[in-house]
Amino acid sequence: MLTDDLPWPELGNVSRGATRGNQGQKGVLSPPNTDGRSLIQLRVQPGVLTVLLNLQATEWYRNLDAEVNHALKLTKTYWRKARRRQDYDPVADQDHMELHEWLQQLKDKVMSHLELLMQRGDIKGPPYVMPDNVELSFLRKFIERQAAGIPHNPRLRKAFLENHHYNPPTRLLPPLPSESPEPSDDSVMDGASSDDAWDGDRRRLTRG
Repeated sequence: MLTDDLPWPELGNVSRGATRGNQGQKGVLSPPNTDGRSLIQLRVQPGVLTVLLNLQATEWYRNLDAEVNHALKLTKTYWRKARRRQDYDPVADQDHMELHEWLQQLKDKVMSHLELLMQRGDIKGPPYVMPDNVELSFLRKFIERQAAGIPHNPRLRKAFLENHHYNPPTRLLPPLPSESPEPSDDSVMDGASSDDAWDGDRRRLTRG
């Protein structure tokens, strides 16, 4: 079974988490430069602390950021429409919220991990430029599952794999020549695909 760096959230009866406080410019990605690299903002105040990501990290983070925004839009839309329907499914609603929270935590981890790499000297600066041989390896499983259309949610993923008799390849993405070792993280647990694929699978499983 695939594993992730972050545990899947057990939210229970909590608020919908439409906002996470005043995040300001934190996590914002600039348009790509001529080399395809983008600056990521690590502080709420614009321009206070930025890192120029390498090409792979730029692509992966942009993908993750789009999924976070999509997941938030889905959970808002589902909740707004669900309250008007008699077939409201609280489990599916919870699935939407858990997906958004997990993706957001993954995004937060990217920013904290980049700061760790800066403190450790793997990213030197200022100005801080991420070397090409440094990989955000904890994002790899997220990217591979999304490319394969497999849900991130462990429960939905298990049902998806059983129904499709899916045998994932050992590695969908080529490794970099030299991957930077990740800081230790004791929380390792199962952790979805694009939101479209995940939502479609959830609806098919619910009807089944």
